Amino acid sequence: MKNNLTRTLFLALFLAACGDSGNGSSTSTTNSSIPYDYSKYRNALNNANLQQTDLSDCTDGDINESCSKSDVVDAGDYEDYSSEYFYVDKSSGWLTFEMEGKSNRTELRFTENFLTDSTETTYTLSAEILPISPTESVANSTDGEEITLLQVHNKGENNATDNTVLSHPLLRVVWDGESRSDDGTDGGSYSNAYWAIIKTNAYECSDVDGDNYNPNCPDSYDNFYLGAYDADNPTDFEVKVGNSQLVVNVDGTKMVDHDISYWAALYSYFKAGVYNQYTNGNSVVRFKTLTYSDGLLISELDSSLAPSANFDLSKWNLSVPIDNGEGDGYKKATTVTVEDLNDDYQLADYFWTDTSDGGMVFKDYIDGAITSKNTTYTRTELREMLRGTDTSISTQGVNGNNWVFSSVPTDLQNKAGGVDGNMVATLAVNHVTTTGKDSYVGRVIIGQIHAASDEPIRIYYRLLPGHTKGSVYFAHEPSNGNDEQWYEMIGSRDDDADEPSDGIELDEKFSYEIDVVGDIMTVTITREDGSTIEEEVDMSNSGYSDGYYTKDGVETEDYMYFKAGVYNQNKLVDEDEDGNDDYGAEADDYVQATFYYLTVSH
Repeated sequence: MKNNLTRTLFLALFLAACGDSGNGSSTSTTNSSIPYDYSKYRNALNNANLQQTDLSDCTDGDINESCSKSDVVDAGDYEDYSSEYFYVDKSSGWLTFEMEGKSNRTELRFTENFLTDSTETTYTLSAEILPISPTESVANSTDGEEITLLQVHNKGENNATDNTVLSHPLLRVVWDGESRSDDGTDGGSYSNAYWAIIKTNAYECSDVDGDNYNPNCPDSYDNFYLGAYDADNPTDFEVKVGNSQLVVNVDGTKMVDHDISYWAALYSYFKAGVYNQYTNGNSVVRFKTLTYSDGLLISELDSSLAPSANFDLSKWNLSVPIDNGEGDGYKKATTVTVEDLNDDYQLADYFWTDTSDGGMVFKDYIDGAITSKNTTYTRTELREMLRGTDTSISTQGVNGNNWVFSSVPTDLQNKAGGVDGNMVATLAVNHVTTTGKDSYVGRVIIGQIHAASDEPIRIYYRLLPGHTKGSVYFAHEPSNGNDEQWYEMIGSRDDDADEPSDGIELDEKFSYEIDVVGDIMTVTITREDGSTIEEEVDMSNSGYSDGYYTKDGVETEDYMYFKAGVYNQNKLVDEDEDGNDDYGAEADDYVQATFYYLTVSH
């Protein structure tokens, strides 16, 4: 699901050794780099302190006994920091946490303390996590087989270190090698699996000096099964807290939706990393992504750098409405290759970095070149290219360049570059067209999933003339000839619609998320205050689960790719019912949007 992207700096190596760590050997030798050099982790590192156990300061020198813990790096101060317990594994490019011994940790402690009953803000921690050989790590343990990966902990009722602080977290997301029983709807027992362990009350059950100590503390925890451990792929966790609800999504599926109104008096905060609940071993856990948000996701941006240095564009190409001279009787748009795009590419007045805030700007004029004879609309738009710079893989087809839904036949899933997909973007629309026909004016597409022939989703922003607040809606186009479906999320798509009271103004930031799992597509709009609007589309009758579409009477394999940018939905020339091809739009009319965050995962 979901990371902070700025320029990747020169990698810095360091030499470190963990010494004898029992099972689960250290990997932090010469194959490691400084985490802050990886821009996708800067969101987390700018918002969290690093807490680490000092293994040289343990009772009787035993790392399985009580050891001291302290903040070793403050939020935002990671520029030159790495250690044998906290680094980026260079081979994977993933943030790695290590720690050995019972109750010891290497964790990021996010500095914002918040109230969980807030009705205005939803606090979110997202991470794609892969423990490395955890069963080997715990093989020699004599007490437990559990590794804590994520937490929602508390700072007490007074947002201070005092007797109101509970020694227990509200939530721990863990890997556990031992068997647990699910307290959720499943009821089964599982080992070598992920769990959400939720405290079900706000009592102190251990510290007799705590203000909230309850000597008859009832059964205080529920265990929710989150899924089996996958040694080959990271698991995507999203923890959301707000409005007295705790939600845990796993690989895009809501696994926990828990009423936590009993926790309202306690300030809380997130933690992420490694916290061992076992003896005689060393944990190694890698985070492919890690992102914190208390509203919109905004990348760490440098206004002096090209877009490819602020955003991960390594698997995108770019279409710009500049004639490449190759059209047969029409102006054909230019495609900027993945390689060229990532060579600090910018194009004045079409695609550039905003020098005031570092945003990635897309601009598109009505009178521009088009991508094919079959379209009359122009665009400045990114096209997902999972192959990256490997041009031996075809752009089209079910192959390493494109992805498919998990509802299609298995043989197609095995051939594709990805299965299911998630795209998150934060942007502001800066300008829309103001001239032309009523049915076209003010429209722009800002995100898509494109199939081989059809479009499972097109997200529109529209601002009508005379209005200051615009609408957001999307279209779902089936591949089997069924009618196109329209979903209005904010305001109306009508040509003569009233101005929406809750509409989005020009230059106002908002986010959209497109998430597809099988036949279910979920679209979420998030505003600057953290409020969300969600629509779910059941695509089971749209034809995509067949994995094929009909082209020239032949069944052909279908495939998907994301698009993001501006796709102008106004046109200069067309033909109306009277044969008049002048729609009144001015050639220099344009659409423009600035992106502040863009991530894709499969």
